[in-house]
Amino acid sequence: MKEEAITFGKYLLSGETPDEKSIALYEAAHRHRKIEVSAGEKKLFEFVLRNRWAMGAVDGALAFKNPDHVIRRKLLVMSAVLECRPKYAELFIPEKRSFFYLFAFGWIGFRAVCKAIFGRMLLMIVA
Repeated sequence: MKEEAITFGKYLLSGETPDEKSIALYEAAHRHRKIEVSAGEKKLFEFVLRNRWAMGAVDGALAFKNPDHVIRRKLLVMSAVLECRPKYAELFIPEKRSFFYLFAFGWIGFRAVCKAIFGRMLLMIVA
């Protein structure tokens, strides 16, 4: 459970390892409300835990193909944990941006689409 908390936390925190309290809260959330990995989801779930580099692509692909996949549900739990932690809350609060941020937004959107396409290819190979 700790391994998956670290994997999902690093993905959501852009590579930063979540603190021990966040990991403990993630584990407590799973004790309170279990999210079981089904046999059909297990292969992809284990692939993502072994290959953290693929998380963004797989997440992007699952957003379109299967938004209720166990990976997406567990990511939602970790994002809720991180969002309520004072140390990370600032990362989830929208900021005021200049007009020129539209260009950055376009680039971020383009990268997200590319990741989703790559993730779809990974899903065809792995799942």
